[in-house]
Amino acid sequence: MIRRADLSIESLVVDPMQSREQPWTGDDIDQQLTAAIDADGLYNDLIVRPLDAVDMGVTTDSTDSSETGSDDAEQAGEYAIVAGSRRYYAAMEAGYERLPCKILEADDLDAAWTSLLENTDRRELSEQEIAQQLNLIYELIRPRDHNGGDNSGDQPATPAIDIDHESFETDAEALAYMAERYCGRSDQSAINHIKEHLQTAALPPVLQSLFKDPEERTASERTALENYGIDTQATLGSGEGKSGTSRAVVTLYDTLAAELEADSVDPVDAVLETVGSLQYETMSELELRQSLREFRDEVSTALDSESTTDQRAAFSETLQRHSEELQELHEEIEPQRPFKRVDLQGPDTQRHSRWHIQAMRSRGIETHTELARQLYHERLETLADEQGWE
Repeated sequence: MIRRADLSIESLVVDPMQSREQPWTGDDIDQQLTAAIDADGLYNDLIVRPLDAVDMGVTTDSTDSSETGSDDAEQAGEYAIVAGSRRYYAAMEAGYERLPCKILEADDLDAAWTSLLENTDRRELSEQEIAQQLNLIYELIRPRDHNGGDNSGDQPATPAIDIDHESFETDAEALAYMAERYCGRSDQSAINHIKEHLQTAALPPVLQSLFKDPEERTASERTALENYGIDTQATLGSGEGKSGTSRAVVTLYDTLAAELEADSVDPVDAVLETVGSLQYETMSELELRQSLREFRDEVSTALDSESTTDQRAAFSETLQRHSEELQELHEEIEPQRPFKRVDLQGPDTQRHSRWHIQAMRSRGIETHTELARQLYHERLETLADEQGWE
């Protein structure tokens, strides 16, 4: 049942099920929301639930409510915010004391879904936030044996959560349920999409930070990225929950973790070094994924043929060669791409663009129009010879 009420700021805390790792950063976008609420008010209610419905712990130190000494019926931390945490912080910045809320009687699983889907619609979540939220949902429903054990195979390991829900009998059922709720279908493609997010959530934290919004990275994460020449203001992934780039990073990490000996190269450091060396400002997400895949295939072959003592050298030499090839391509050819009105994401378009530039250079032609005219005439003459045209 849902009922509506105006609740005091002091009675609200951020729900642990909410999908944003850091719901309020005070950045320009957050300040724009504050200004909009100050000028126009809140158009949408916050979605909250009674705090006693929360099975996991809630941190109540996000406000100064514990020191208010209020004798109101609404004691500090009586309701947890399921959706609307950014509006909550923005309203406080704008000076609001009470907020319009819809009170939802929801358990942890319902709250987790509501937060994920509502926030995905309102403001794009980073790929890391989506992965973590889906992993949280998976942990709530994953198969367990009668002794409380885990029947989920190789899925991400997280601390056990005490819930009242019945868990699914099999991992396949749990994944199909998640695919249906998140993707709107439960075919194999949708299930694989969920699996990829769970794999992202299982990456070491510093590798997950590659997919975080810049403002959400910790100081240690920023330092780690900077040490490997990675732009800390850039985020990998589309921001729409598509796991193409994270899939490439996961596969590279798994390959390196399996093939690198402990005394040669740390796989986490190796992945960061690879991303820092192979990523360029002019590079699209698709190009980065392709570069990571190509490097993974080649370095896997190189490592397999080397002893433990030579793995460091094999990794470094392979990475340096790939980096030099990409640098030459992106610094000399990429800025001159002629197809400015064509989608440059496809590999065929990227390849043809490079050939176009090379053809111009070899012929000493300065305009794209002249090259197109020459190639068109040459092709017609070739066809005429092949077909015997008069």
